[in-house]
Amino acid sequence: MVSRRQFLALGGGATAAAAAAVGGTALWRTQMHERVNDSFGTDPTGASTAMGPPARSGRVLVVVQLGGGNDGLNTLVPLGDGRYHDNRPSLGVAEADALTLTGLTTHGLHPALAPLAGWWDRGRLAALEGIGLPGQSRSHFQALDTWWRAAPGEAQRTGWLGRWLDAVGDPSDPLRAIAIGSGSPALLGVEATSTVIQDPTDFTLRVPRGVTADELTAAFLATATPMSGDSLLAAAQQSFPATLAAVAALQPALSPVPGAGGGADSRAPADAGAVPPDGPAPVLAPLLDAAARIIDLQLGTEVIVVSISGFDTHANQAATHPVLLADVARGIDGFLASIEAQGRADDVVLMTTSEFGRRVGENGSGTDHGQASVQFVAGAPVATAQVVGTSDLGHLDQGDLPIAVDTRSLYAAALDWLGGPTDDVLGGTYDRLGLLRA
Repeated sequence: MVSRRQFLALGGGATAAAAAAVGGTALWRTQMHERVNDSFGTDPTGASTAMGPPARSGRVLVVVQLGGGNDGLNTLVPLGDGRYHDNRPSLGVAEADALTLTGLTTHGLHPALAPLAGWWDRGRLAALEGIGLPGQSRSHFQALDTWWRAAPGEAQRTGWLGRWLDAVGDPSDPLRAIAIGSGSPALLGVEATSTVIQDPTDFTLRVPRGVTADELTAAFLATATPMSGDSLLAAAQQSFPATLAAVAALQPALSPVPGAGGGADSRAPADAGAVPPDGPAPVLAPLLDAAARIIDLQLGTEVIVVSISGFDTHANQAATHPVLLADVARGIDGFLASIEAQGRADDVVLMTTSEFGRRVGENGSGTDHGQASVQFVAGAPVATAQVVGTSDLGHLDQGDLPIAVDTRSLYAAALDWLGGPTDDVLGGTYDRLGLLRA
C-alpha cells in the first residue's frame, strides 16, 4: 500500500486521472517508477507535517538544461590558441567572428550569443570553463543521471535540488519547484513535490465534450470527501485539490505565452542572435518567458528547471549550433530583462547545465560526445564578470577537455545563495569559486 505522503511525493500532487485531465502536465510521471517501492507508512491521513527551515524569502534559482551535450569550445571560443583551429579546421569559430568581451583577451563568445555581451559588461554574466563531474561518462543517460544526482559513484536516488527541497520549507507544496519543458529528475526528493509543465501553452484543464470546466472541477473536488480508509485512494482524493489549485494558480502566467523580449546589449544590432526568419521557431525563449511570468506571480516558487534538447551535434553542427545558441541567448537576454523590469533582479539567479561537452576534434561535420564543457551563471547576484576554470588544449584526456571545475562547485554556490543547507545536500564541501554575492 502507498501512503498519502508517498503518493503525493511520487505524484507531485496529481493522480493519474487528474494528470490526464490537465493538458501538458506530468506532475506524477517522472517520479513514479523511482518512488513506488519506497515505504513511508500506510496511514491514509498520516502525511508528515514536519518542515525544514524556510528558504530565503523571494529568492529563485532558474536552471536551464541544454540537453544533448552542448559544445563548450564553440560557445566560449579560445582566442590566440592555434590548437583550437588545428582540431577544428571546418567547425572552429574564426577569431575575427568571435565576440570580444570587455576586459577579456583569452576568450570570445560565439557570435550567436551577442545578446549576452551586455550582461557581461554589467557584471551580470560569468562563465565556468572545463566544468564537469568525475566519471560522468559519455553516455547521455549516465551523464544526465550523474549531473542530476550530483553524486558520482554513489547509489543516490534523489536529485541535488530535490534533497535541498526536502531539507527546506514545506515539501508538500508543489509550486516551490517547477519544471518547464519536460520533467527534471534533479527535483526528485524523498518528500518534496514539484510541478511539471511540459507545454506552457497547453497547461489547462481538458474538458470532455458536453462538460464545462466548472462542472469537471466540481466533480473532481467531490471525490475528495468522504476520505477513504484505503491509503492509495485517500492519496488520490487529496491530490485532486492540489492539482486544480496548481493549474488555477499558474494560468495567469502560462496562457497566453508571448515571445521573449527585451535586451541589455546596446552594442549589438537589434536582430543580433535572433533566429533567422526562415529558421526554426525559438524553443527556449518562450519557456524562459513563462518562467519569468511565474516568478512575477510570487507564488513562493524557489526553483525552476527549464529544459530543451537538440545539442547533440554529431552532424551538421555548423548550421545547427548557431541556431541553438541564438535561441539560448535570446531566451536568457529576454528573461533577465523581464526580471529586471519586475524589480526582482537581486532575487533571481540563472545558470545553465548540460550533461557533457563535445570532443575537441571535429568528426567531419560535427563533434562527438566529450567531457568538460562551459556553463554560464547570470543575474544581478553574480559577483563579477569572469571566466572560472580553463580548457587545457595542451593536455587532453583521451581527446577530451579535462575537467577543471567540479560541477558541484556551481551547485554549492547556488545552494549557498538560496540559503543552504549545502554541504549536507552535496555530500561534501566544494569551492564556491566566488561566483555569487551573498
